[in-house]
Amino acid sequence: MADEPFYTALLGADLTVLDSLADRWESIHKSIHGLGKRMYDDVLVPLRNKGYWEGAAAPYAWRMIDDIERQLDDATAVADAARKVVEDAAGELKAAQKDLKDAARRAAEQGLYVGSDGVVSTNVTDGECKVDSGDTDKKAIADAQREIAEILRRGVAADRNLSFSLTSDLGLGAWFNDDPKFTDINSTNRIGHEEYNALDLALQGKNPYPAGSSDDPYSLGWDWVSGDGARHREYYYGDEMTELIRSSDSMKQLRLDTVEQWRSTGQPTGDVAYSISEGGKLGALGKLFTTDLPAIVTGDEDHLGEAFTGSYNLNYTVKGEDPDGSLVVEYKLHNTTSNESFLHFIGYYDWLEKTNREEGVFSSVDQEIVWTERIPAKEK
Repeated sequence: MADEPFYTALLGADLTVLDSLADRWESIHKSIHGLGKRMYDDVLVPLRNKGYWEGAAAPYAWRMIDDIERQLDDATAVADAARKVVEDAAGELKAAQKDLKDAARRAAEQGLYVGSDGVVSTNVTDGECKVDSGDTDKKAIADAQREIAEILRRGVAADRNLSFSLTSDLGLGAWFNDDPKFTDINSTNRIGHEEYNALDLALQGKNPYPAGSSDDPYSLGWDWVSGDGARHREYYYGDEMTELIRSSDSMKQLRLDTVEQWRSTGQPTGDVAYSISEGGKLGALGKLFTTDLPAIVTGDEDHLGEAFTGSYNLNYTVKGEDPDGSLVVEYKLHNTTSNESFLHFIGYYDWLEKTNREEGVFSSVDQEIVWTERIPAKEK
C-alpha cells in the first residue's frame, strides 16, 4: 500500500487475498503436521537400532538428522502462527475498510469532498482539496476529518503490525523460527527496539544486521577536513552517530510533533524538523556559543548530535501502534558535512553553497541515519 496514498489504497484494497493467504498457511500446516515425529520414527530410530553410522562421522550424522526433525517441528509451529496472524489482520483491515467507506459516504452526503490523501474540504479545484470554508462548514469538516483520521490510524496500524508480526514469526535466520510468538497483530509491544530495527531493515530487503560503524562527530569532522574515507556514510540503530541524534535534546520535541501529526492526519508518513534559526541569526549565534560549542568541547550527548548537524529534517514512517497507543516509527535523516554546513550559524547563502567540494580536503561527506524506535504512549 506504499505506492499511493493510504486512504485510496485502503478503500480499494482487495482484502480477500489475505483470506487466500490464511487458507494457504492452513493447508501447509495440515500437510506438515506430525512430519517431525515421522522423521524420528521412520528414519532416526531404525538407523540407531540397526547400528548404522557408528564411525567417526556418526555424531555429525545424528546431529544433522536431529536438526531436520527440529526444523520440521519448527516449520509446523510457524505455519500455524502465520495463519492466525493473517486471519487476525484480515478481520481488522476489513473492519477499517468498511468503516472508511461508510465515513466517506457520510461526508459526501453532507456535501463534503474527501481527496485522495484523505483530506476533507467543501471545495475542489483541479482535483485538489481547498480547505478554506465558511464558519458553517468548519465543524462538519473537522468532524469528518477526525473520523477519517482515526480510521486511517487503525488501518495503518493493522497493515504494519501484520508485517512485523508475520516476519517475526517466520524469523530472520537461516532456520525456521523455533519460537513463533505471535498469533495476532495486537501483541507488538513484545518486540524490542533492536528486533524492530532488524525486522524493519529485512522488510526493506536490506541486511537486518548491518556492520556497526565507529564514526563519531569528531572522526567525521576530521574526514571532512582531510578528505579521507567514503564520501557517503550510512548509520543504523546502535551506531554512535545514530544514538547521538536519538538522545539529542531536540528529538524530544520532534517525537511529540510526530505523534501529533499522526493523531491529526492518520497518514503513515510525514516530516518533522528542528531549526537552529527560529530566533533568527542572533538566536543561532547564541545557540552556537551557549550550546553547540560547549557540547563539542565537553562531548555533551544531549546536544552533540544536533551541534554536529545544525538544523535537520526527519522523514518518518509509522511502522505500527501497540495496544497501549505507543507508536513505532522509522526515522530517516539526511545530513551533509560541508563548507556550507560548517558555517550554518550565519545562515545559508548561495555563495556559501558554491564553496562546497566533492573531493579532496574540505570535501562534503553525506550521511544517512536510519533507525526505528517506539514512542511511549505517555508522550502523547
